[in-house]
Amino acid sequence: MRADKVTRLLESLSEAQETLISECIPAGARSHFLASRREALLGLRSLLDAAIDRTKEPSEAAGKKSPSSRSRGSIDISD
Repeated sequence: MRADKVTRLLESLSEAQETLISECIPAGARSHFLASRREALLGLRSLLDAAIDRTKEPSEAAGKKSPSSRSRGSIDISD
C-alpha cells in the first residue's frame, strides 16, 4: 500500500500548491509561475518523447525524419 500513500501525498502537495498560488501570490506573479509550470511540463514531454523514441525498433527509427516531425497533442494545464 506504499503506492497509495505516495499518491495521497502527491495529491496533498498539489492541492497545497494550488491553494498557495490562488490565495497567497499576487496575480502578476501567479501568471509567471503558471507559465513556468507549463514550460516544465513541456520539458517533461520532450524527455518522454526522447525515451519513447529510444524504445523503437531499429528499422522503425531509421524511417523517422526527426524528433520534431512527430505530431503532438496539447496538454491542458489550466484549472
